[in-house]
Amino acid sequence: MRKTTLLRKMIEEPGIIVAPGAYDALSAKIAETIGFKCIIHTGYGTAASKAGLPDVGLISFGEMVERVREIATAVNIPVIADGDTGYGNAVNVYRTVQEYIRAGAAAILLEDQLWPKRCGHMLGKAVISVEEMVGKIKAAVDARNELDPDFIIIARTDAIATHGIDEAIRRAEMYKDAGADVIFVEAIPTIEDAERIVKEVNAPLLLNLIEGGKTPLLTVKEAEDLGFKIVIFPLTALYATTKAMMECLKILKETGNPRKYLDKLITFHDFNKIVGLDKIRKLEQTYLTAEELALRYGKKGVKSE
Repeated sequence: MRKTTLLRKMIEEPGIIVAPGAYDALSAKIAETIGFKCIIHTGYGTAASKAGLPDVGLISFGEMVERVREIATAVNIPVIADGDTGYGNAVNVYRTVQEYIRAGAAAILLEDQLWPKRCGHMLGKAVISVEEMVGKIKAAVDARNELDPDFIIIARTDAIATHGIDEAIRRAEMYKDAGADVIFVEAIPTIEDAERIVKEVNAPLLLNLIEGGKTPLLTVKEAEDLGFKIVIFPLTALYATTKAMMECLKILKETGNPRKYLDKLITFHDFNKIVGLDKIRKLEQTYLTAEELALRYGKKGVKSE
């Protein structure tokens, strides 16, 4: 089954979809190894990991497509990909959607912010007109239908921050009517607002939970009980990795003793399992000549590491 078809099936079936964030191929493989059935590619994490920059519209369309392709290629589960604003007008959105499909994404997030955009939980956001965003969604749907009708279009509105919840709900309904498969109201400030969105927007809904962000943190069960279909945790892995890296490097800098942080590290063997070294060893045994294997591994052959 194609990943797009699988994700559409997951949306249509009962139960909430939980998608942790992946900012590169390794974080995606770890999420899959843990057992998650879907992941969200994070533009915030892409900006940070690729360029060491904040999520303020500095990463280009080409850079994002490249990262989507890397992540989607690394895993066998559906990838919801961050498409920012679509990188231009409705015609740009048309191409963006088709390139994301070719890159292997199962869904795209498209937002109604003015470019250059901001992370949805930052200050300084502005939104385009409803009419312009509706045109973008219609272009996205047409582009999707041309290549893969099962590809999911997720329309995001940031209007709560700029115009309030009434306008956000109005936009959500219009984006659904324009053809979006899933609606994403970003940076919901209160549980009461979340309850109202679920009640008034007749579409599958996505909830974005960022540790330290504007939306109150909920458990997966609480999000499901409220009525959300998808809940994403886009920055959990990025923040965990950053904190762990800082702690280990601080110990190394202050003590010069690597033995003091060994308990914080994954083992050499376990890391190699995640990145698939065992598969490479099997391929070598299948395709390399006996002479090549002996040259690399000696007469005893390949051993596990």
